Amino acid sequence: MANSKQINIDKNTNKWTISFNSFSGLAPQWYSNSYLFYGNKQQASYMKNVDITDSNVLTQGSGVATLDSTITPTLTALIKGITKSPSASDVAFATGGNLVHKFSSTAIVDDASFPHTIDKATVTDELGEDICYYNGVLYYFYNHSGSHGDIGSYDMTTTFDDVWGSTYAVTGEMLSDGTHQAIVGGDDIMYFTNVNYVGYYDDFDSVFEAQGLDFTTDSEVSSIAWNGDKLIIAVNRPMITGSNYSSSFICSWNGTSSSYDSFPIMVSGKIGALLVKNGVTFVWWNDGGTNIFGYVSGLKVVPLKRFSGSLPLFYQVCEYKGFISWLVDGEVMLWGAGDVEVPTTMSKYMSSTGTVSGGIAAPFNSFVLASSNTAGDAWYFELETNYTVSAEFKTIAFDVSSPTTTSYIDLIVVETEQLETGAKCDFTLQYNFGKSSSALTQIAYSTDNNTRHRLLNRSLGVENFRLDLDWKNGSATKPVKIRAIWISGRSITNN
Repeated sequence: MANSKQINIDKNTNKWTISFNSFSGLAPQWYSNSYLFYGNKQQASYMKNVDITDSNVLTQGSGVATLDSTITPTLTALIKGITKSPSASDVAFATGGNLVHKFSSTAIVDDASFPHTIDKATVTDELGEDICYYNGVLYYFYNHSGSHGDIGSYDMTTTFDDVWGSTYAVTGEMLSDGTHQAIVGGDDIMYFTNVNYVGYYDDFDSVFEAQGLDFTTDSEVSSIAWNGDKLIIAVNRPMITGSNYSSSFICSWNGTSSSYDSFPIMVSGKIGALLVKNGVTFVWWNDGGTNIFGYVSGLKVVPLKRFSGSLPLFYQVCEYKGFISWLVDGEVMLWGAGDVEVPTTMSKYMSSTGTVSGGIAAPFNSFVLASSNTAGDAWYFELETNYTVSAEFKTIAFDVSSPTTTSYIDLIVVETEQLETGAKCDFTLQYNFGKSSSALTQIAYSTDNNTRHRLLNRSLGVENFRLDLDWKNGSATKPVKIRAIWISGRSITNN
């Protein structure tokens, strides 16, 4: 009998039970099979927009509310760079297309200064890449039709300078056309990626250098982070369409030497992004097959989880309430645990309206998400709010029979927290490798205020089964929060 460790069996009576009193993330290889047996019973073979940040509770993930419907000009391109932390109370910034936005925890600012239109003379098609608040000034990085890039600045009061980078003092210069991520290092210097260079600006010494550290011409710096008093740099090489980036690597730099430190960490595949949390450098890369989330340990990268979909780039990763998060095809992935004594999980927490991912951040302790539709003619800038009814959770499959026995499910009971008017969750029993299904009694609010709900009113013969949960008929403000699930049955020897 498969999954035997997941099932409690009384050998004297051939009765069995499966109980859930905690809930976990996606099972290993959840993307590879629609009827998955492998994993722990608390894990999901499929999930969409589900909140398990409290491992005691399984419930709907967050919904979204638009931040961009009333601004002028309206969005005309995908927002990428979003400041990860506020620059003042309830103030953060973002850039995408030719616009720089100021926003709060409730709305995008629409006034005489914002949204600001980036307008570099003699060129068009300004496209914002990233934005960085550094020593009282906001810097925004963009590419344009002149096959180059530039840096603009805002003094946080009234003055914008869209060509600050190319006209700065005597060392000002244009950027190359490509990826531009900017961070403030622990040495109080602003560093930025510039295709096959790392540039920097030292406000204290008034030094600007767009080509501070040089890599080979067929490479691109995809992401940077700060850790251990050094800049951590991810480099993809060669930059050729269809290449598996066999010479990609991660290295460190002290910010002053003419070369990066010895012994780079070789990575087989394309590196998407870096993020440092509590002294650990995390990395996302694609090995030519699937995407991998892992971390740097010594001179190697250690895989933690594999996942399907788009590879997240530097503006698509962030921290959220102690979890590490990233955007994949419009879905928000969470990795981590609510407590040091709870196992880490990977889950799909919520989704943006568009399926093409833009930037992600949580400057006000709630997600801000940017996305577009597949056609690329509608753009969204949204704030996490309430709950979504587009939420699903499917358990792994359980094999409760053997070649000589047939099993019957006799009882399914679900325990919830107190429900409110409008709260609903539908359950379906998929069995015999998903070729058959049975709708179970819906959980819904009633004046009886029940917290235990019996879903099955008859015995059902099965070889194997999976339990599917769906909140589509529920409420965006009155969630169904599930505390426990009990399933029991019996096995009968075949004649």
